[in-house]
Amino acid sequence: MLSIRELRDRAVIRPIKRAVEDQLLDLPGVTGVDIGAKHRAGQSTGQQVIVVSVVRKKPREQLVPGTCIPGDVFGIPTDVIEEQPVLQHIHCARDEPMTPRQRRGERTGVVRGGSGIAPCRAVFLAPPTVAEAGEYRRIGTLGAVVTGTAPTVVPMGLTTFDVGCLDDAWAVGDRMLDPEGGRVHAELVRAALSGRVDAAAVTIAPGLETSCTVDGIGPVTGHATAYPGELVRKNGFGTGLTPGVVVSVDATVRIDHGEALGVRVLREQIRVAAAELRFCGPGDAGAAVLDPGGRIIGLHVAGSRGGAVGFASPIADVLAELDVELCTESQRIGV
Repeated sequence: MLSIRELRDRAVIRPIKRAVEDQLLDLPGVTGVDIGAKHRAGQSTGQQVIVVSVVRKKPREQLVPGTCIPGDVFGIPTDVIEEQPVLQHIHCARDEPMTPRQRRGERTGVVRGGSGIAPCRAVFLAPPTVAEAGEYRRIGTLGAVVTGTAPTVVPMGLTTFDVGCLDDAWAVGDRMLDPEGGRVHAELVRAALSGRVDAAAVTIAPGLETSCTVDGIGPVTGHATAYPGELVRKNGFGTGLTPGVVVSVDATVRIDHGEALGVRVLREQIRVAAAELRFCGPGDAGAAVLDPGGRIIGLHVAGSRGGAVGFASPIADVLAELDVELCTESQRIGV
């Protein structure tokens, strides 16, 4: 948990970070700009600074003049870390079985948070994105059940844009598969890829039972704003149930969305650090991130290579841009 002083320092740094982040992102190799504690020799000093992420650190003498990250910005110190956020879906060859990398508990055919989702449409991919060129499906996570705002109260599933839409050839009505059961269980209905949100909503096929729970976690009780120091959990199709801790709500990251969509910048994302070995991995894109009270605080979008850190779009922004509402156990929705 951050101290009052650390929170106050972050509040002072925040407008400066927002003012200069675009200039910092334009420097070669920079992948993100955030606010966090400065580290020396791997240990936190507690001093709050502007944290700049790069693909790889280089000695200053190897850098072209004018491309170095400054030691401070308007009197605010900087810290440089190696980190490259990547989207966290799985690519599966069209003819291969689509199976989860981790077994999870509840498998009754009910559509609920934490289950898998994959567009029926496949796309052609080539190395280095995949080992062999061919047609591939993309698999991610259906994070939570939502509904359209009144009067369109129909059950929908929440996932990310990169999972539900694949590329710029998406269309409303694109069919979605349950990667474990193989059934067509949803259709794409809404999507948003903006400066703060990477998300999509799919309508659940009529007649299928839905549950306002997240597999392995329990009922969704609502949504809340994330705060640094908060303990959270997510259940993703790739790595299953994992705990983490929110370390920032100020992360601005550059993420490669592939040849069709290019590199996109997501601002003021939630940064979650692993509480154990790792927090996330391929297949987890779209997972809901929940606090101990069962409230969703974000939609998992990307993670660092290795999964020690995850990035989530704030859930309030996701719901507003998609014009949907979370389904909680206190609600009844039509099927």
